[in-house]
Amino acid sequence: MQPLATQKTDPNLLTLDLADHTYQELSNDAGRIGKLLTSATVWSDPNLAGSLDDFLGAVYALILAKQHDFTDRAGRPIEIAAVEKRAAQIKTGRVRTDGKWIAGFYFNNALFRTAAAQHRILKMIAGRDAGVPALRSAAEKLYQQWTRSNWVHDHLDLVHDQVNQLKHEPRGTHDARTVGYADALAAVRELLNLIEAWPAAKVISTRKP
Repeated sequence: MQPLATQKTDPNLLTLDLADHTYQELSNDAGRIGKLLTSATVWSDPNLAGSLDDFLGAVYALILAKQHDFTDRAGRPIEIAAVEKRAAQIKTGRVRTDGKWIAGFYFNNALFRTAAAQHRILKMIAGRDAGVPALRSAAEKLYQQWTRSNWVHDHLDLVHDQVNQLKHEPRGTHDARTVGYADALAAVRELLNLIEAWPAAKVISTRKP
């Protein structure tokens, strides 16, 4: 299936078909991040601004993964022959920029960025340095105070665990991925919900021209 994204007059500009549900969702996510970036609190705080910069990168990576026709690899190991072919091509000075491998490259990029943004945001919200599980517990309590509802982060947990596997397990995700594209999309939304509920990150004023 051909992804619904095209490059028209400007070769550096990808035009998304927003009639496609996934692209529409990612467009909305980018809009939410853009709204946060107009907050005086955000543009006066390099820590928060930097985290949102990298978080927007996760949205970009998910768009590019879809454009390259990413498919979930649940229950299917890495095809080492394809990796060997890529390495051989690069050795001769040729770099392929499409196909399933590059789609997976962008997808993993999105996972790493989402996990990193979550940890950094949690540190800012909790006001201390600790591991994600401890900071998540603190954020849950604060979210309950702010919204009188529970912060849902099931998909963020999956992304966090998958990235830890990629970072620390010798096999990485050789045997299979445990996170699918839909999980990554949901994780972005879960983190956005937390950031938007954080009073200091709400839009309290807009940048003056």
